[in-house]
Amino acid sequence: MVIVNRSGVLLDVKNEHFPEVTSRGFPREKARDIRMKALARLMDYAHRHGVTDFVVEKLKKPKPKGSKGAKRKISKFALKEYVKHMKTLVPRYGGKLHFVNPAYASVDAIPLSRKLGLDVHTTSAYLIALRYLKSTNAH
Repeated sequence: MVIVNRSGVLLDVKNEHFPEVTSRGFPREKARDIRMKALARLMDYAHRHGVTDFVVEKLKKPKPKGSKGAKRKISKFALKEYVKHMKTLVPRYGGKLHFVNPAYASVDAIPLSRKLGLDVHTTSAYLIALRYLKSTNAH
C-alpha cells in the first residue's frame, strides 16, 4: 500500500506479507482470515493517516498456467473476497473506493522501482495511485 497526497507525492508505504497462506495443505479458512485481517490493518493504518480515497486495481482473476505450485497459488488468489472486503471496509472509514485499470503498471514499475528504492509491487501501487490522480485532475 502507498499513501500519496493530491499532488502525487509519496508520503508513506505499508505492506503486509503472509507467504504461508499459499503453502500446500494450509487451511483455506485460516488463509482467508489472515488475508482479511491484514487488509483491515492496512485500512486502519491508511485511515489514521487521513486517507479518504482508496484506489485499487480493476482486476480479473488470472488464468492458471505454469507449474502445479503456480496453479495452486493462483487458485488461492482471493480476488472476489478482496474486492468484497474493500467494498465493506472503505465506507466504514468514511472513504470512497475507486477502481483503476492496472494495464502495464507492473512493467512500468520495474525501472522506476530502482530509482525509488521500492519493490516492484509497491511501485506498481504508486503508479496506480498516480493514474487515479491524473484521471481526476483531467476532468
